[in-house]
Amino acid sequence: MADCAACGKAVLTYVALDDGGAERRLCVHCDAAISENLKWVSPGELEQAGYYFGAPPAEGEEKGGCGTGCGSCGVRKH
Repeated sequence: MADCAACGKAVLTYVALDDGGAERRLCVHCDAAISENLKWVSPGELEQAGYYFGAPPAEGEEKGGCGTGCGSCGVRKH
């Protein structure tokens, strides 16, 4: 996790390769570049931050949105 200036909150990040093949860390919500203050978190800390960790919810129990379970966002349409 790291703070994303664009989202204004601590977010999960992912690794992507740039055009030169170098690794870049990006925000899972808005794809903004994250270059500092990365923090490894436990599953409990992940859930405290509003993300869901564990088996997928049973049918009919989906929380919607991006899958974090917060229910405050919609699925991005590309």
